[in-house]
Amino acid sequence: MVMNHTHPFRRRDSLVISVAILKAAKHGMKKTHLLNSVSMSYGQFTRYIGLLEAQGLVKESDNSYQTTGEGLELIEEFESSSLIRSILNI
Repeated sequence: MVMNHTHPFRRRDSLVISVAILKAAKHGMKKTHLLNSVSMSYGQFTRYIGLLEAQGLVKESDNSYQTTGEGLELIEEFESSSLIRSILNI
C-alpha cells in the first residue's frame, strides 16, 4: 500500500505558518513588516491573514495586525501541546 504524505505535510505547514503569523503579530505589526517577518509571498500572506481574520484569531486596524485573545490562546495551546509537537515532529 502506497501512502500519500502530501496532505499531512500541507496541514503541518498551514498550522506552523498560521502560528508564526500569530506570534509575529502578538504586539501589533504593520502589514509590510509582518509579511517580511514570516517570509512568504504576498499572495500566501493574503490568504493566511484572511483565514486568521475570519476565525477571529487576528484583527486589522490602520494597516496593522494584532493577535486577538483567541489567537494568543491558540499559540499557547500549540506551544504546550506535546501531542501537536509529536505529530509535527518539532
